[in-house]
Amino acid sequence: MALEIEKIVNKHESALKKYRGLYILADLLATFMVLYALFVLLNMRDIFLMFPTFEPYTGAKYGILGFEIVFETLGLIIIDFVLSLILTAIRYFRAEKKDAIALMEEKYPVLKERMRTAYDNRDTDNIIVRDLIGSVIIDSKPVKSSVFLNRKKLVKDVLLTVFAVACLAYVAYTGYQTTFSPTEMSGIIEDLPFSGSDSDLVSVEENGGTSADKQDNNELFGEPAVIVVEGKEVDLKIPPGAGQGFTSQEDANKTGESFIQSDMYNPEAIASQSYYENLPEGYRSVIQSYFEQLAEE
Repeated sequence: MALEIEKIVNKHESALKKYRGLYILADLLATFMVLYALFVLLNMRDIFLMFPTFEPYTGAKYGILGFEIVFETLGLIIIDFVLSLILTAIRYFRAEKKDAIALMEEKYPVLKERMRTAYDNRDTDNIIVRDLIGSVIIDSKPVKSSVFLNRKKLVKDVLLTVFAVACLAYVAYTGYQTTFSPTEMSGIIEDLPFSGSDSDLVSVEENGGTSADKQDNNELFGEPAVIVVEGKEVDLKIPPGAGQGFTSQEDANKTGESFIQSDMYNPEAIASQSYYENLPEGYRSVIQSYFEQLAEE
């Protein structure tokens, strides 16, 4: 009897797995068709025009199974299929999964608690367990695997698929197109606050700098600084192309400036009075006269 009850449970469990696979396929097909219909109505094929990478391929046609498919349509189908897989997988893993025993007890109240108890104790050999398993086997004979099929779910997926196909057929027959296009999103993004159009914000320049750097450079190379040397105004403005403003030692050695050597001393030079501070009081005049005689020679 233990083998017989295992056979009953395994048969319904196998049918339940087939039904779950059917649900997944129906969900995947319905999701794919609905998304594709939305993509077509919203002109999502234009999204490939927004990326320079796809520009060489736009408008190209590929032969698949005897049909010529435009690159934009093929790319849209691939994107739609990937999104449909992701959404279907999320729904499948989040859905509550009941085993065959739980569904049998739910559909047939006469087996409630008795079916699971008999299956869990199928390896126990006593008169009570044998009597329980025997009665459960008899009560489970009317159970059909078809009662586990969720027809409402399948009908909903079929209706969604038919509706999406009808929308696509209408668009193909009438050539209807909405006024929306993904290319309009770039203009909308530019109009958003803090999108970079504000002059107070720092923007990245093409050469890697920023608008803040440009503002600092304008201050550096703007109005020239002027100082007065011996009654003449000297312009200290650094021209933009002048480099760092310093000359290396190697470049300095290559320059051919000529210098005029001055005299050994300047007769008009006046000795500094600062050295007097460190001379002894009684020897200042003697030391001063000594150095003055040396200067005259």
